[in-house]
Amino acid sequence: MINIRELSSQVSDLGEGPIWIDDRNEVMWVDIPGKKLHCSDFDSGLTNTWSFPTSICAFAENINGGYIAATLVGFGEIDAQGELHPMHTFLDINMRFNDGKADAAGRFWAGTTALDFAPNRGSLYVVEVDGTYRKVLENITLSNGMGWSPCNQYFYYIDSIPGVMKRFDFDLIKGTIENSIDFIVFDATKGIPDGMTVTNDGLLVVALWDGSRLEVFSAEGKKIDEILLPVQRPTSCTFGGADGATLLVTSSGQDLDRAAQPLNGKSLAVDGTGLSGATSRAYGSVDFSIVAQ
Repeated sequence: MINIRELSSQVSDLGEGPIWIDDRNEVMWVDIPGKKLHCSDFDSGLTNTWSFPTSICAFAENINGGYIAATLVGFGEIDAQGELHPMHTFLDINMRFNDGKADAAGRFWAGTTALDFAPNRGSLYVVEVDGTYRKVLENITLSNGMGWSPCNQYFYYIDSIPGVMKRFDFDLIKGTIENSIDFIVFDATKGIPDGMTVTNDGLLVVALWDGSRLEVFSAEGKKIDEILLPVQRPTSCTFGGADGATLLVTSSGQDLDRAAQPLNGKSLAVDGTGLSGATSRAYGSVDFSIVAQ
């Protein structure tokens, strides 16, 4: 039986990018327009919040302390006191970063979108563990969820506006992607694909904006299940909890009727799905023992 509870009393205009901090038993996520980063105790729901002068659009834990972040203008580092320090400032004023995630080799991947969602303006970037960055993909409209197959053979990447998840061959050692295919084309009448995560068995779990659900796909790209949620706009998901079997889901509450759906904008813990997955990777945590077989 599926059980859903709110993780925190915090309401986000646009909650995004949940990560699980295993050694602290905490869930973290950002509110992009709110310029906030929330950190909630998984059991008590007690939440600490950092506020910033600019939006944190995506982030990952840094193995050396603090966090790496993608912002409105580029990449930065957040120290243990919650101060943001610029690393690379390069984005046009009409662009911003959106979703991002660290891979098994400790690189940080993040993609951009135009503020007006103009077609093909976005790109995908990767920050290497030495702090340098490079562009790996362009002609994206709304860069969004991403993930890797359990053996790191494939990289999955969502462009939300055309409603497509692409699959690439992935080289963990080199940090390169190639041989793109349109792996899943989503039904726009059921919602817009947003963030995603991958289970230990290689299933793909996708949050559907305006779809009030997560959809689950096989490793072959076939829809096999869906998880209904008490929010209109789920935005992203990851696994956490003691056994990695809790889905942690963020949502948007901006311009929505919270009287009708009081959990809109809340972050949720979803148990009882029968799914489990690896918890969030950290930037800088190099581990080449996990390679494609």
